[in-house]
Amino acid sequence: MSDATTDRAPAGIEGDEEVLPPQPTTKSIILGEVVGSFLLSLLGIGIGISATLWGAPGSPWFADIWPTAWGWAMTIALGIYVCATLSGAHFNPAVTITLAVTGRHPWRLVPLYIGCQIFGWFLGAAVLMAMFGRNLFDLADSKGIVIGSPESTGLAAAFTTYSPNPGIAGAAAGGFTTVPFLQGLAGEVLGTAVLLLVILSLLETRHVNAPSAWFFPLIVGGTIGLLIMFIAPISQASFNPARDIGPRIVLLLTGFGSVAFPGPNSGLSLIVTIIGPVIGGILGALFFDKVLRPNIPGHETEGSHVTTISQLAYDPTIVVRRETLHGHAASLPLELVGADHIDLVMISAGGCIYDDDQWALAVLKAVRQLAPAGDIDETAFWAVYDARRQAQSGSLSRAVAEHFLPGGDPEELKRIARDHFQVPATSIYPDAHPTLAALATKYKLGVVANPNEQHIAALKRDGLMKYFAVVVHPEADFATTISPRMWKHALEETGVQANRAVHVGDRMDNDVRPAKQAGLHTIWLLRGEAPPSPTVEQLSEPDAIVTAFSGVPNALVAISPARTSSSNGVTAT
Repeated sequence: MSDATTDRAPAGIEGDEEVLPPQPTTKSIILGEVVGSFLLSLLGIGIGISATLWGAPGSPWFADIWPTAWGWAMTIALGIYVCATLSGAHFNPAVTITLAVTGRHPWRLVPLYIGCQIFGWFLGAAVLMAMFGRNLFDLADSKGIVIGSPESTGLAAAFTTYSPNPGIAGAAAGGFTTVPFLQGLAGEVLGTAVLLLVILSLLETRHVNAPSAWFFPLIVGGTIGLLIMFIAPISQASFNPARDIGPRIVLLLTGFGSVAFPGPNSGLSLIVTIIGPVIGGILGALFFDKVLRPNIPGHETEGSHVTTISQLAYDPTIVVRRETLHGHAASLPLELVGADHIDLVMISAGGCIYDDDQWALAVLKAVRQLAPAGDIDETAFWAVYDARRQAQSGSLSRAVAEHFLPGGDPEELKRIARDHFQVPATSIYPDAHPTLAALATKYKLGVVANPNEQHIAALKRDGLMKYFAVVVHPEADFATTISPRMWKHALEETGVQANRAVHVGDRMDNDVRPAKQAGLHTIWLLRGEAPPSPTVEQLSEPDAIVTAFSGVPNALVAISPARTSSSNGVTAT
């Protein structure tokens, strides 16, 4: 099996579907965030150091807000151009945390992103200290300033950020009365809120009426330049905890002591530049999601698939779908109009809503990573995969590990496969959305997400979470595998009795059997990881069988109370 071949067409063809770039790997995340943050640190902070050392009036380099604002604007744009294709070009913990809080970025990757960002900003500041440290210390000596004393805060501000700005309010203690703590905090909150508002607005509308993708980094950089012009006098316009922390570590290592950590004003300045951007980013994103986005004229609530900053460097690619009939709106059979025998319909995300091929491809990548020299016979791999599908029992990752990695750890293979696993927007089935919309008019809906993090993120991205009253996954029950407890948890959450609930899924071992053990009716969907040739015994296990998700409404008729007692294994396509 190989990746499906699709026809591509220019963006903007009505009815076509947008294809997003692949999700970043661990290696690309590390490279993108470290290199990008390093460039921002080297170029952006370098401007401030030059202004400090050679910015006296009358000198060739005059310390003015214009070169600082313009320089930072271009630096941000360059960083995005260079690294967006690698990691999404966050460079900023406030951006990363905000995207995670709003469901646009997986929480499991947040520590990696933030660690790389701080390290990159540290490296850039370290290189600048190696280049200009002697000049900085000579300047301190010429002015009688002792490095590490409160008076050296003005020199340290060339590397990190303080509130108030020592260049405006001075380094003496009295300067903190000119810009109170809350004023500095408000500046950082407001500035970062505006930044995230602009970023998310661009991501929401760029494929409809925004300029070409090459211009987006310039708009983001220009936004920061504008913010610097009026917030820098208050708090030096940090907007980025990593931009503050990384260089502070360099200052600490070069003798600035308490000027670096905890900083002036008993650490309150540090709180302004570290906590303020995170609060501001979240507030800006929430304002966009809750106020602006729902009121865009003609905008559907599920929105664009382009909802993360990782798409800033991409022009959309379009896949022309020919199976358009699969996406027609499903209608409820007349037999269900007055029926009240079912209250809850549970649905497996993989197989029903999203194509299961992505998990098999992730396992293939994982076994290649673990195998010596990556030498894996792909034909043999797919033979193992098909055997697992046909048997409808056992773990694919365990079967692959036993076949290709004798003595290897199946759990390690599964963990690596989870890291590779992704749910691209193109993996959604055409009949998923219309069928969910039809079912939601009559029933409570629940979803089984396994793996949970990627499927939940995809459901949020595609605007499908609104249909579900309950979400269950193994981790919610502190388990690592599918068990009947998940369905019992869903029944408890929704207050529905087991005999008034149905589960729809494509697997016997992970869907039909555990759901039946929990007391639910079951509908087997013959696609995804269902066997290519189901046995008679397998076909006899579920209450109903469908070959398309859009057939579920008809199948619900087949499991009405009058029919379940006298028939079994009813097929409804």
